[in-house]
Amino acid sequence: MSSKRKEYNYFNNLKFMLREHWSFDKSYVLLQIGLTPLGALTSVVAAYLPKIVLDCVESRSEISDLLIKVGVMSAVLIVFSYLQGVLQNKSWTGRMLARDILLHRLICNKVMSMDYNNYTYNETRVLREKAWNAIHGWDGSVARFIELNCTAASSFFGFSAFTAIIVDCNPWFIPILILCYGISMLGWMIFQKWKDKMKDKVAEIFLRLHYVTYRSKDFSNAKDVRIYNMSDFLMKKIDKHLDDANGWNILRNNGHYFNCMLEDVFKFGVSIAAYIYLIHLKLNSDMTLGDFSLYFGAITGFGQWLARLVDSISEIISGAHNVSDFRSFLDIEDKMNKGKGEKLPCGNELPCAIELKNLTFSYDEAEKPSVDNLSLKINKGERIAVVGVNGAGKSTLVKLICGLFIPQDGQVLINGVDSRLFNRDEYYELFSTLFQDCSLLPATVAKNIALCEENKIDRDRLRECMRLAGILDKVESLPQKENTLLVREVHEGAVAFSGGELQRLLLARALYKDAPIIILDEPTAALDPIAENDMYLKYSELTKDKTAIYISHRLSSTRFCDRIILLDDAKIAETGTHEELLALGGKYAEMFETQSKYYREEAVV
Repeated sequence: MSSKRKEYNYFNNLKFMLREHWSFDKSYVLLQIGLTPLGALTSVVAAYLPKIVLDCVESRSEISDLLIKVGVMSAVLIVFSYLQGVLQNKSWTGRMLARDILLHRLICNKVMSMDYNNYTYNETRVLREKAWNAIHGWDGSVARFIELNCTAASSFFGFSAFTAIIVDCNPWFIPILILCYGISMLGWMIFQKWKDKMKDKVAEIFLRLHYVTYRSKDFSNAKDVRIYNMSDFLMKKIDKHLDDANGWNILRNNGHYFNCMLEDVFKFGVSIAAYIYLIHLKLNSDMTLGDFSLYFGAITGFGQWLARLVDSISEIISGAHNVSDFRSFLDIEDKMNKGKGEKLPCGNELPCAIELKNLTFSYDEAEKPSVDNLSLKINKGERIAVVGVNGAGKSTLVKLICGLFIPQDGQVLINGVDSRLFNRDEYYELFSTLFQDCSLLPATVAKNIALCEENKIDRDRLRECMRLAGILDKVESLPQKENTLLVREVHEGAVAFSGGELQRLLLARALYKDAPIIILDEPTAALDPIAENDMYLKYSELTKDKTAIYISHRLSSTRFCDRIILLDDAKIAETGTHEELLALGGKYAEMFETQSKYYREEAVV
């Protein structure tokens, strides 16, 4: 994935987040706007309340006059504080909903909709991890970006109001305070710049940690972990990556605490200086106690609002970088055609003919191609077996044919039309596939096979596909038959299938789709020899009126195909029927003889 990263500026990121939040929850945006002036107004009222009380006491005002003034100001303060608390609570709830629903949905949708080719790149995995960290980061996260901007605006209002009060006392306080807090701001900016510089490295650290911890918890690995005593090895890996992650957290926390300490030192110094100066004014001028209280509150409040403004700007800068990380993942460019494409073959044009012209493909950061300048013609309705040792390029080849991978060079032609000219998602409709690493949905057996809503499932067709796949008897034995739920991790009381039963169920899924091209990647790997032979006998019925590509490492199965393609070192080494390749006496014959030898030895035993 070598496409140049997009650049995002602050205003572009703000516009993006406002649009997404507004489409998801308009009230959240309105709440932030409502909160913006409340904090400043509340602080100003709180600063003037002691002045009013002290001035009334010092001037010996009537008690009724004092109670009215204090009562009005207190009522205003209580109303403002209450409103602020209510709105902040609702704002927090809205932010959590936005994070857990809106932002997660955007990431999940991107993961499931992007070109599969992009999904396999290491750069994509790093971008995905950075996008995930941007949502859940402890500072400046994407979910808080609008809130941070409104906090900055509120801080500016408060800063401006307290500046006006201080100017009335002594305008020279302003540059002195700005200088003191400016040094603190510089420290935070340096710290933030360092964190941004470390983002790629940190994302890789947590990507490795998440991978190892996920594998250690994955149920499918539980048997191997115990039988082969892998727990010590995995724990050492986990400890190493935890140490790396903890090392980063310590560095980050130390930087954070240092800047907090620097900020507190300046706050303490400013407060002491303000006390000394105001005491001097009180003793040598006609300053009232109310003015003393107001000015001191304004000076300390000025520092708090300036610090809050500085923090908000720092967090906005961090948040803008996080939004950019988030959008960088969402904006990974798909190269396959997602617009209008060529019309899919239909009617008399079926089944499809497939032609590969000088096809070349290399995996991300691979030293050599997995498919190298390969050319092949597959006729309409032909049943092809692709065989070869592990790593020969068999699975890669079929993923290129069905449009999951984009070749670096060459073409895949369907009935003479370049596959890249079809709409990507429409093109997938041409294929029924059974890959080695398919998975189940947390739904009923019927929905797992039909992959559509329950009320749209063709029950007769469902039963026929289960019969052909050899899973009907098993499903009929279940208490709720095809309505039985799968995946125990999600549904209590769900049924678990054996490896062979799962493979048959997934074969039924491929048959139900009834696409003109069927691709079966090791469909009998988990079956016993009797079940495997039963499937071979049904192979003609399974692939009737379809162009079929069958991948297997068991060469005894290839005799049921019209032609065999032997891949070796990313190229076609031999091609022909089972009998022709045996007569040729090449690599296929050698592999078949080796496998037959083991079968004969097992039979003798």
